[in-house]
Amino acid sequence: MGKKNNLNEKNDVSIDDYLALRKELDETRKEYGVEVKEGRISRAISNFFDRRENREPSVVVRKKYLLLALFTGWMGGHRFYAKQYPTAILYLLLFWSGFPIAMTLIDLMVAIPKEADAEGKILL
Repeated sequence: MGKKNNLNEKNDVSIDDYLALRKELDETRKEYGVEVKEGRISRAISNFFDRRENREPSVVVRKKYLLLALFTGWMGGHRFYAKQYPTAILYLLLFWSGFPIAMTLIDLMVAIPKEADAEGKILL
């Protein structure tokens, strides 16, 4: 009989090993001038998460934010107040679909347990 195929065996690789190899691969690509092309959708998703990661958190008055979420959450009022304009516009455009109501419930679940400071402000 021939050699056994080892493709089906699981190789356990730690996350640290993976990240080290990924860094080495990126450095080698940079050294040899290899450019990795990214599709438009993949690039848009990457840009979205990069912007989200680097954005400044919003400071809002907790009581006002919660009231806006309760009464105008279906159209994104609380998101406009928190200066989160892209999601606020999304809520406004999709107000008829029920999507903003579901997302507002999630926003409320995030904001309600947050402790306010002495001035009643929270960080979103």
